[in-house]
Formats: sequence, structure tokens, C-alpha cells
Amino acid sequence: SSFSMYAVTLSSALFLLEKYACAVSVAAAGVILGWPFSILVFLPVTVYSLFRGHFKRVFLSGLLTSLCLLVLSVVADYYCYGKWTSSVFNLLKYNVLGGGESHLYGTEGTTFYFRNAFNNFNFAFVLALLFVGVALSARKNYAPDLLIVVSPVYIWLAFMSLQPHKEERFLYPIYPLICVAAASVIDSFPYFFHDKYANEQSIFEKIAKGLRPLILGFILCTSHSRTFSMLNGYGAPLQIYRHLEYHEDTGPGSILCIGSEWHRYPSSFFVPSYISEVRWIDDGFRGLLPFPFNETLGGTTAAPSYFNTKNKASDKQYLKDIGACNLLMELDLRRPYPSRGNDLSTWETL
Repeated sequence: SSFSMYAVTLSSALFLLEKYACAVSVAAAGVILGWPFSILVFLPVTVYSLFRGHFKRVFLSGLLTSLCLLVLSVVADYYCYGKWTSSVFNLLKYNVLGGGESHLYGTEGTTFYFRNAFNNFNFAFVLALLFVGVALSARKNYAPDLLIVVSPVYIWLAFMSLQPHKEERFLYPIYPLICVAAASVIDSFPYFFHDKYANEQSIFEKIAKGLRPLILGFILCTSHSRTFSMLNGYGAPLQIYRHLEYHEDTGPGSILCIGSEWHRYPSSFFVPSYISEVRWIDDGFRGLLPFPFNETLGGTTAAPSYFNTKNKASDKQYLKDIGACNLLMELDLRRPYPSRGNDLSTWETL
């Protein structure tokens, strides 16, 4: 998602700079190396680049880039999986033709992305949604190219809102475009008070110009508040996992167990060396979770029997003997499932 976002930013910039062949090549890299579904975000820039630029040159640039990257991708897949396959086409086939049950990891209503985008961008997101209306009203200030660049915001929001399974990161590809759209709207404020027949600026146009830094400052302050709120209100997992460094007295070969908090597990980077394994315990989740890497099965070329194409939980993914746990990571939210850490005869609260 993040790589696609970088590619969208660069491709859009190259398009505005009228470097159409480069814009299409970067779009191809964003789709093939990043996220195949992000093709919807790149579509407007790609199509218009073909018509605006030298069609043959732009087409060949995109085609050759795509073929080269696909060949590299297939070679990398063969090296990792030990057979000729394409992870790009496998991903598309799996998600488009069916097979997975992503709803196991959570579904949301159609307003999820709008609420989430407002939470992250506050009033800048509202301004971004107003871009089309402002662009039509102030058409002299807006080149058609900018409308083409910003249009994926509406396309992507509409498409992703129709999918039952939703995640915040799915919006990443359009994040920079939201900023561009909002900035354009703020910049256009004085135009609505501009009298093309007058030689001097009206008092309202001067006020509108003065409002621009104030509005931008308000958005920046609100955005910084959001950042500080995230660090202060949701930074507990990172702080807790870093706290593990101070408990080496549990001994080498310790097992860290995680129950309902599996989705807040940050990364093995935060697990100190004295912990030999991170294991899941059954707290009611019925989706497939990661397994410890097993080199004896053939490394990355293996297809372990405990994985399945439906994302459904495997009986083997949970540690049956909870007594083998040396450390337990748990958040007590009074859920229907037992909070094992409450048994102070067994556990010491750290």
C-alpha cells in the first residue's frame, strides 16, 4: 500500500510535468511491484498520458516496463517458491475469482473510509471532496490536468467502499492526492471574490487571501493533534513490547503467548533474543494466523498442510498447553473469553 502511494505521487508529478512516458512507466511499477488493485488509481493518468503524449512512445514505455518487471517478478517467485508462478496474477485470481474469506478479519459499512479519512485528514478531507465543485466554478484557475490527477480520489473511495472487508491502509494510495485536492481548494478561495473587470483587488478578495494561511494553519494544528493523540493513546503495544527487554530472568528459550491481542503484535523486531517463540493462544478468533517459520519443510518452497485458501483458523495455530507460556501479553476488555492474566495464583503482573 505504501509503495503504491509513492508510485502514485511520482506518477502524478511526472504527468503534471508533461513527462507522460515516465508517468506511465512509474504507474506500471506501482501496479506490478506494489499493489495490482491500485491500477484503478493509476488509470486516469495512464489513459490521458496515452492521448496527451506521443501515443506510440508512451505505450511502448509502459509495455516494456511492465514486461521487464513481470519477468523479474516471475524469476523472483521461481527462486522463492521453487516453481514457475506469478504472485501478481495469483493475487488477482485469488481475490477476483474468489477463494479467500477476508471478511474473517473484519467488515465495515460503506461510510468507514469517509469516517476514517476525516479522522486522519480532518477538514482537509472535506475540502478535497469539494474539489470537483470548486474546479468547475474556478475553471480558469484549474488546468484539466489537475482534475485528472485528483479524480482517483473519488474512483478509489467509491470502489473500496463497496468492498465488505475494509482496512485503513487501503486508502494509502490516494493520501497524497487528498492533500493536492485540499491545497488546490484553499488556493482558489480568492478567485470567488475576484472581479475580472476591476483593476484593484476588492476587500473580500484580500480577506480571502488572508484566510488561506489561517485555514492551512488550523488544519496543520489539528493534524499534529491527531499525531500526538495516536502516539499517546495508541502507543501501548510498542512500549509494552520494548519492556520485554527487562525480563531476561525468565530464562533463555522462553515462550511469549498472545491471545486476543494478536492484531496488535507489532513485529518480531521488538522480541528480545531470550524469547525463542511467539505463540498464539485461543481467544475466540477464527481466522488464520502466522505460524513459526519451519525450515525443515523446505523453506519458502513449502506448502504446509496447516495453511488453507479460505483464511480459516487451523487447529495447529494455537498453543494447547498454556502452562508452557512464560510471558503472556493481554489487554483486559471484559470480553466473553477468559482473561487468563486475572489468575494471580498463576501469573505475576508486570
